[in-house]
Amino acid sequence: MFVEPDDRRVLERQGWRTTLEYRENHVRARDGRLLETAPTWTAEAERFDGDFAVVSAVGATIEEAWAELRAIIADRDVTPSRVRLVRQT
Repeated sequence: MFVEPDDRRVLERQGWRTTLEYRENHVRARDGRLLETAPTWTAEAERFDGDFAVVSAVGATIEEAWAELRAIIADRDVTPSRVRLVRQT
C-alpha cells in the first residue's frame, strides 16, 4: 500500500507525520438558500527532532494542498512554528 499523492509520500519519507482534513465552505443567499459549496482541504505535517515542528497548507484539491505543504517545507526562507518540549525535573 502506498501513501498518495506523491507529495505526501515524500514528506512521510522525510520523517513528517501527515494528516488531511476536509471541510466545505457554504455560500448562502440572504434568504438562506445554498448558492455554492467550496471544498477546502487542509494538509498538515508535524515532526519531532529535538524540536516539535508543525506546518499546514490549504488547497481546493487534495493534490493542491499537499503540493503547497511540500513547497512551504522545502522553502528554506520559511521557518515552521516550533515548540520546544522541556522535561520537568
